[in-house]
Amino acid sequence: MKVQEVITKMKSNKLIDDRELMVYATKKGILGGAVGAAMNLAILSVYNDTLYIHRAAIDNSYNEQLGAYELSKLKILKSKAGFFGGDFVFEYEGKKEHYTLPSKSEKFAEFFAGK
Repeated sequence: MKVQEVITKMKSNKLIDDRELMVYATKKGILGGAVGAAMNLAILSVYNDTLYIHRAAIDNSYNEQLGAYELSKLKILKSKAGFFGGDFVFEYEGKKEHYTLPSKSEKFAEFFAGK
């Protein structure tokens, strides 16, 4: 599935709005390497005032919703993108989530860096 197809589908399901704040990321976990990255692949998207996290597949599609977080209740600990990737770390209701961002995720990271 092409990324633009995923964006269109997410828009129709109200998981991403016109800002198109969406990024593929890898959840930091116990397993490392290629196996850990494939098992922990996620899509992070923003629709209005909610951050959605879905399990992603290698073919760019998405499956099970892993979380929905109100932006006003997110405590952003780190939101940084760089040439070789970056990090997105937040806390929500006492639970900390850590995702590794790919390169070219500046738009997403900058949105949360200002919060």
